[in-house]
Amino acid sequence: MQLDRRVILLSVALYLALSIPVSLLHETGHVYICTANGYPYRVWVDFTGGHMLCFGNLEDNFVYNAMGGLFGLAGSTALIIAYFAKKHYALLAVGLAYAVDQGAKILLEGLYSSIYNSGAIDLYITALQVASWLGFMLYFAKKSYAARPVNI
Repeated sequence: MQLDRRVILLSVALYLALSIPVSLLHETGHVYICTANGYPYRVWVDFTGGHMLCFGNLEDNFVYNAMGGLFGLAGSTALIIAYFAKKHYALLAVGLAYAVDQGAKILLEGLYSSIYNSGAIDLYITALQVASWLGFMLYFAKKSYAARPVNI
């Protein structure tokens, strides 16, 4: 299988470089709802990612829980839009992978918040994100290589 190394290298660099910013963007969605209700909050990052704690009793937990994923999805969408400006498949691969992750988090945090908050499915969410990233990266690296002009 022939792959475009430029797509792979930039995809790896983008994926790693954007992991903390996308995580913090996700947490910013929760911060938005927390502060809109007048409560203080705390945000931090550790080896498992970004975290946010709202020091208040929110009335609409669904909106609070889903808003993190919506903010993260907006950031993922920005990467996908950037692909159309730059036409580099690495942007699309990373943007789509983060979109899959944030979409899953919208559903899981919004509808199954007790399971999500327990941490019992963290490994599965991470596996979904990494598998989708690898899948998109390899698919677009192959597609980019196939689209190269042939030198005779």
